[in-house]
Amino acid sequence: MPDLAFLFVVEGPRLEAQSLLLAASIRRHHPKAMILGYRPLGAEPPPAPVAAIFAATGGLLLPLPPARGIWRGPYPHGNKIIALAQPRDAAISVFLDTDMVMTAPLAPEDMPGHGEVSVVPEGIQSWGKEEGRWERVYAHFGLPLPEERIRLLRGARRHSPPYFNAGFVAQRETDRVEGMTFGQLWLDTARRIDHEVGVANKRPWLDQIALPVALRRFGLRYRLIDEAANFSISNGRKLPDPFTPKVLHYHRSGFLRAWDGADAVIAQALDCLPPALHPEAEAMLTAAGFLGDLIEES
Repeated sequence: MPDLAFLFVVEGPRLEAQSLLLAASIRRHHPKAMILGYRPLGAEPPPAPVAAIFAATGGLLLPLPPARGIWRGPYPHGNKIIALAQPRDAAISVFLDTDMVMTAPLAPEDMPGHGEVSVVPEGIQSWGKEEGRWERVYAHFGLPLPEERIRLLRGARRHSPPYFNAGFVAQRETDRVEGMTFGQLWLDTARRIDHEVGVANKRPWLDQIALPVALRRFGLRYRLIDEAANFSISNGRKLPDPFTPKVLHYHRSGFLRAWDGADAVIAQALDCLPPALHPEAEAMLTAAGFLGDLIEES
């Protein structure tokens, strides 16, 4: 495997609690990879367990530049794009949503080749059921609607213009188009769609709208990788038997706890921390619904 960097956003109590599980699970399965957590520039110091988990796993907490002026209005989902757009000393960077845990190592075939970005199809057509919307977005950049269709992963598994779940995006840091990495191209495309393209319901789907458009706009290819790299268990979806995914995208703490490996993942995170920090870490995990009584999440 080439030099890998795994990156995710660590902002606010919920993502801070999730980051404990994600950082520990990455380190277990990729002992030599970089682990990078992005926090807003000027944010308060992280809770002690968060700082400690990054120290224990050899990870780094890095400043996330402010989004001021990038979006038409508040768009927290955009932080993932801003994070991927930051410079890194790695061969390949893999962005992960923070509500994930790694359950097995990624494989070389999951990594993008030159001129490629690795992605996993979205589960359902959450945006763009009417292809006319896609046509307007592509036309804004002087592009036709792509002819190819991909099969979505859940429900009726309908065919769709390229549409990917933005919870897993892997780029080659050495690939440049007009001097920019894919993360920077994705950010430029999303910003322009937000400000310039008149289509409905862009939020919260702007990141996923811009992802395939940025690829097509700059002549990059997508590598469709197996769903195991971003296996969603939202809305009561059952886990496969036997359990095979590499990255579990659990969305809510209750969905994670329905998996019989959840206790081990939580225990691994706590084992990375000094015993004196266990009460504070357990309080964070309880508040986020990973321990104690199950809570209803919004």
